[in-house]
Amino acid sequence: MIHRNGLPLTYNPRLPDLPVTVLMAAGKQLPKNVIGVLADCGFPTAREIMMQVIRQMGLPPALVYPFVKLGAKLYGGFDLDQFSALEAAAHIQVPVIFFHGEADDFVPCRMTEEAYKACTSEKEMYIVEDAGHAVSYLVNTPGYRKRVMDFLRKYMNKDI
Repeated sequence: MIHRNGLPLTYNPRLPDLPVTVLMAAGKQLPKNVIGVLADCGFPTAREIMMQVIRQMGLPPALVYPFVKLGAKLYGGFDLDQFSALEAAAHIQVPVIFFHGEADDFVPCRMTEEAYKACTSEKEMYIVEDAGHAVSYLVNTPGYRKRVMDFLRKYMNKDI
């Protein structure tokens, strides 16, 4: 998340934050100094991404997912079915910029597009051609930086 005053929370595109967490946090009441959200390689729900990963491993999701869900409950103390970035996106009150690599074969690009459509605040989306999972910044650093800087200028009303 981007802060207007004080020390900002930084974003390192080479070590992206978990976008579903960012979107879910942004759907809550935020401090006044949070002026925007950057989500890279987002997915709609924890369940959906886990099902996707299980399928990619060549395993039957209907059989494996209940064990993954049980493991999350027993060892992590949370229910995978309770987390939805789509629900949170409908409550976000600050601008959001979504990034995703067009060639992402881990988290399909359509998942970010779903989150983008669900988001009711001001929003922008940048799909990076030929970029795989979590490498949009590396594939098109100038384009990525330009989008981020334009976003910051637009919503911070500052010359940066």
